[in-house]
Amino acid sequence: MVRSFVICLCCALMLFALAATVLAAEPETLVSASFARDAWSPADWTLAKAPTATRLGKWVQRDNCLENEVPADPALLRSFNETLTTMVYSKQFVGDLTVSGTLEIGPGAAPGFVVVQDLAPDAQGRPQYGEFYELILYEKGINLWHHFLRDGKPTHELTAYCRFPLKADTPYKLTLKRKAKTLEISVEGHQIGVLIPTLTPGLYLGVEGCEGICRIIDFTITR
Repeated sequence: MVRSFVICLCCALMLFALAATVLAAEPETLVSASFARDAWSPADWTLAKAPTATRLGKWVQRDNCLENEVPADPALLRSFNETLTTMVYSKQFVGDLTVSGTLEIGPGAAPGFVVVQDLAPDAQGRPQYGEFYELILYEKGINLWHHFLRDGKPTHELTAYCRFPLKADTPYKLTLKRKAKTLEISVEGHQIGVLIPTLTPGLYLGVEGCEGICRIIDFTITR
C-alpha cells in the first residue's frame, strides 16, 4: 500500500510539474487588437506625429482593417508628411516582449511598427514622438529607421535592412522581438537582428502607414 501511495504521489507530482511547464511556456498577452470595424477601442491608443510632420494623420476605418488617410492628389501619394498616420498603444512597456501584426502593403506604400522611446506634446499640444524607430515593410523588404535629434534638429538614419521581394496588396505577418538591447525582426522566413545600445527600458509600441495606402489588420504584444 505504501508503495502504491508513493507511486501515485510521484505521478501526481510529475503531472503537476508538466502542467506548470506548459503554463509557463504560454506567452502572456499584453495587447491583442483586431482593427476590423467595431472590434477595437480607439481610446486605448494615442494618435501621434513624427517631429518632421506638420499634420496629425487620420485612420480610415474599413470592414477588416485600418487604412492611413491619403490625399486625393496623386502627386502627393508618396509624400511622407501628407500620408503619415501613426499611433501607439497608450501604455509604456518594459522588458523583453514580442510584437506582431498583419500588414498589407499598397503599391509603393510603407506600413510598419513604431518603437518609441519618448512621447510628448508638440508646440500645439499634439502627441509627438521624440527619439523613435520605424520598422517599415515595403515591396523591397524591411527597413529599420532611427529618428533622433542631431544638433537640435530632427534627423534619421537607416539602422538595419534586409532586401527581398514582397507583393503589393498581400497581407504579411511582421514580428519584432525585443531581447534586452537587441531587436529581432522576421517576416516571410527572413530574419535580421540589430543591437541598439541606447534602447531605453520603457517603450511605446504601435503602428503606422505612409507613402501610399497601407492596411493595418491586427496587432499583438506578448511576453
